Amino acid sequence: MIEIQAKLLRGPVYFVQETVQCLITLKNIPRTNENGSIPNGSISNRKNNVANNSVERICWANVQLHCFCTVDESQIDCQRIIDENLDCKLINHNGNYMKNKRNSIAFETYSSNDTSFHESLVRGERGIIIYASKPKILFCDLQLEPHQSQTFIYTETLPSNLNPSYSSNRLKYYYKLSIGAQRIGSPIYLLKIPIRILTVDGFPSLSTNNDQSNGTENSLNENDDDIKSCTSTNNSLTFDDESKDHGTPFDIALHRIEYLAGHRIPHNFNITSTFGKVAKFFIFKTVYRLGEDIIGLFDFTEGLVKCIRYSVVLQSEETIAEHYSVSSSSTTTKSRINLANHTRFHECCLNMDQSPMILSIPFTLTPSFANNLISLKWNLHFSFVIENNQKQQNSTINLCTETEDGIQTLAPRQLNVQVMTWDFPIKIVATYPAHVAKGFQMASIGTLNI
Repeated sequence: MIEIQAKLLRGPVYFVQETVQCLITLKNIPRTNENGSIPNGSISNRKNNVANNSVERICWANVQLHCFCTVDESQIDCQRIIDENLDCKLINHNGNYMKNKRNSIAFETYSSNDTSFHESLVRGERGIIIYASKPKILFCDLQLEPHQSQTFIYTETLPSNLNPSYSSNRLKYYYKLSIGAQRIGSPIYLLKIPIRILTVDGFPSLSTNNDQSNGTENSLNENDDDIKSCTSTNNSLTFDDESKDHGTPFDIALHRIEYLAGHRIPHNFNITSTFGKVAKFFIFKTVYRLGEDIIGLFDFTEGLVKCIRYSVVLQSEETIAEHYSVSSSSTTTKSRINLANHTRFHECCLNMDQSPMILSIPFTLTPSFANNLISLKWNLHFSFVIENNQKQQNSTINLCTETEDGIQTLAPRQLNVQVMTWDFPIKIVATYPAHVAKGFQMASIGTLNI
């Protein structure tokens, strides 16, 4: 029996332009019975003993990285994606597919009629292959003595134009590193290890020439003033006047993230309704890393309208490009936008002077990105329950009674209120890959016996 073990040397999460390194070890493990030995009572057992402890031979082994894209065909034109990307391969998009646990390591067995490691072998998946690395053959005709092992190192540099790993109800990008092997007269076995790809705005241009770096600002949102100010000084971020060493792509990506999310530029906003000022809101920055806390402060001391309760929701805004949207008479701009809520913070703030807000960003989210098919943005969705009193009579809210302990303030059983909403755009960037891997609990080691 041959045991194939694959280990990602730096974990299962990578930035674009990084080099994926996978240590692949093949070991010949002799078969034994439950007691650990084979009895010598018969000639057949002796023959089995010799056969089970003989030299094992593997015809070949191959490694390839694939990016799969699954879409909701009721809203996204799948055929248009294939037509505009000639390298796409459609695999079992409408058929049944094997449902595996997310981020689990799975292996599959294929028919012995298949003689090559090719996109059609990636069965058990659903969607379109939008990226496939060049297949790399580890070896041909490998022979292993009992208890002998052989180790290979697979390396693959990720292109800068890859899409980040992303999952929603309408679209999903996911990556898998596939290791295929075959013995003589046996089917092909495939070991799949999921990996996660992170992208950083402006990162690819930092490690290329200056001509490409000029296009960084165009890829950012026009409303992101903080990020524009960071982009204008790209050359001073990465390049030292005294040294021409640009560093590794991993170091440059972390440096870029630290610069984008490390700047604190306080903002304050006056929240007003048709009846007057409600509160003042303070927030220290608008760019956050995955896993970071969004901290803000509400000041109600200057408010003319009472705020009874407020809630803040971290909301994703997914927009499908009109070019890829399924054409129908009812298709509108609003139907191409999908809003999803993730984390929430709420507070009852009646008669409070100030109220802090803390909202966590999970590691499992996808940072802001955009491509020809989809754009992902992030907002803080505020909802305020305020007093609906045109005359602004504060006495309708406060009912004060004197007790032995002092003055006790009670609210009436019923209040005439209205709800006011506000969307505040923020930007979410990537963080250290090891933290993301812990958030997903992704495995970096897989084992397969053939």
